[in-house]
Amino acid sequence: MINLKQDAVTALELAEQLNVSPSTLATWRSRGTAGPKFIRIAGRIYYLKADVEQWFNEQLAAA
Repeated sequence: MINLKQDAVTALELAEQLNVSPSTLATWRSRGTAGPKFIRIAGRIYYLKADVEQWFNEQLAAA
């Protein structure tokens, strides 16, 4: 079972970590082709840390 406090970050937290705006993350989510996978729980957006790490590694490999 996922523990959100340990295993996930909010969109705002991820935006700060990636040094992008929250609206950039929203654009990526709406396009569905960019950014890490996300989950929506009770209207809030969360990113699982494992998914963020996988996405980041894919970006590094593609660079």
